[in-house]
Amino acid sequence: MIDKGTDVGLPYTGPAPDLGAFERTGDTPSAQRYESETAPAVCQGTIDTNWAGFSGSGFCNGTNATGAYAQFTVNASVAGTATLGIRFANGTSGGTERPANLVVNGSTVATVSFESTGAWTTWVTKTVTVPLNAGSNTIR
Repeated sequence: MIDKGTDVGLPYTGPAPDLGAFERTGDTPSAQRYESETAPAVCQGTIDTNWAGFSGSGFCNGTNATGAYAQFTVNASVAGTATLGIRFANGTSGGTERPANLVVNGSTVATVSFESTGAWTTWVTKTVTVPLNAGSNTIR
């Protein structure tokens, strides 16, 4: 319903007016990409480049260590929920899933299972919704 109306001369934001009683104020944050190899992100493992298809200048390899993680600091203008897209490859043989706790601001909010993608060069994106505080948030 956003940007689906007809311009009747009233003020609006976006390429067209919104449908409904109110024009959206445009406070929805734009998508932001965070790369595990770019500070202030933390990769507890190594930043590698040996498997094609990654974005950025490398990828975080947890080196099969129990408890290894990638951590990001995210700023939110207001408290609420955010949808994260986690891009990964899991080329383990036998279709082995790799579960991981999703921790936001020190609290586990979900357990995410990263299933086999068939090859280390096959990258997929898994989406999850997390709660964020207004201001700085740590996502691990």
